[in-house]
Amino acid sequence: MKVFIPHNHRRCQVCSQNFFSDSPICFEAVSEHETLTKHEAVAKYKTKAKIVPTDKAEGYDGMMQGGIVTTLHDSAMLHCLFQNDIKAMTVSLASRFHHQIAIGQELEVRAHWVKSRRNIHFLESKITQNGRLCSSAQSQFMSVSSYQT
Repeated sequence: MKVFIPHNHRRCQVCSQNFFSDSPICFEAVSEHETLTKHEAVAKYKTKAKIVPTDKAEGYDGMMQGGIVTTLHDSAMLHCLFQNDIKAMTVSLASRFHHQIAIGQELEVRAHWVKSRRNIHFLESKITQNGRLCSSAQSQFMSVSSYQT
């Protein structure tokens, strides 16, 4: 299932343009059901997307540029919040680089919600290529009210 994008985010230069590859990135929702102690069913969503980065995302020869990798994490985690009907803005984001990401080879980015406290949401994401963890990130997002979005 494709992730719903709020109307005021549809012109985002990262999400709606060919920022990473030859076509706009398309995030899918991955549902995960958990049972709470009071036997209430709760659905948590994860998001994922697969892209083949092009030279638009290149830093050093043949490698994806680090700032663009971090942007991909940010986009994935934001779309995870969209899937959970939360409109928010990035407060902080820390990314780690484990292995280089090659240009021209498919990668997968996955993001998932960790927890929320008041109006702060904690998320994590991972980018893999050929089954190898290349980058991971943790972030905090702050909910924004409907008049701000």
